[in-house]
Amino acid sequence: MSRAHYKFVAIVVLLVLALPLWAQNPVAGHLTAVKGNVSLERGQSMPMLLHKGDELRFGDAIRTDAKSSALVQLSDGSTVRIFPVSRVELRPEDGKWKEFLHVLLGNVRVKIEKLSGRPNPKVTTTPTAIIAVRGTIFAVAVEQNGDTQVGLEKGLVAVANRLHTEHEVLLQPGQETWVRNGQEPRQPQRMQRPMPGIAGPGSSGFGMGGPGGSGMKRPSGAGKRGPSM
Repeated sequence: MSRAHYKFVAIVVLLVLALPLWAQNPVAGHLTAVKGNVSLERGQSMPMLLHKGDELRFGDAIRTDAKSSALVQLSDGSTVRIFPVSRVELRPEDGKWKEFLHVLLGNVRVKIEKLSGRPNPKVTTTPTAIIAVRGTIFAVAVEQNGDTQVGLEKGLVAVANRLHTEHEVLLQPGQETWVRNGQEPRQPQRMQRPMPGIAGPGSSGFGMGGPGGSGMKRPSGAGKRGPSM
């Protein structure tokens, strides 16, 4: 058998061995914009820098530093904008929650696209919260200790504590809630300040806000907008 034949057989064997891994980890979406150093963590591999157009797979973790941000477009057209000092994981929408995004730290803005004009049920999670959406625009801010703020610009979301899913609150546009470790979500109240990526109080589309201020502290950087992309 010639050396070229051996090389061909070796390549075929490697491809066959890799097929189950690709089948278990299909493409989730791709990066449509990147600013600064955005890193990818995939399995046991060393972190690597991401670039515009790179494919993302279920199970990938994306991290931004203090001067970086990214925009992810999912396979169904939904988008996730990741602001500085954030870390998120893409999930395969299996299990009882149909979770597609886990926000471990920082700020994200999510826009869920409808499917052929119908609602597109998805779930975003954080260390403390479960956020069920039906085609909407919302922002999530997660502190170092897992405390989570959720603000809604458009649509409707249900928010619950991961440990007490029977107690949930419904947000209307212009409202926010907080979920703290071991506690039920705070009752929705009108947003007092803009969150990264969504309009603030008084903007168009915020006509259904709740009563006055929450008096609660905000996550680091929650009142600052990330770079536009």
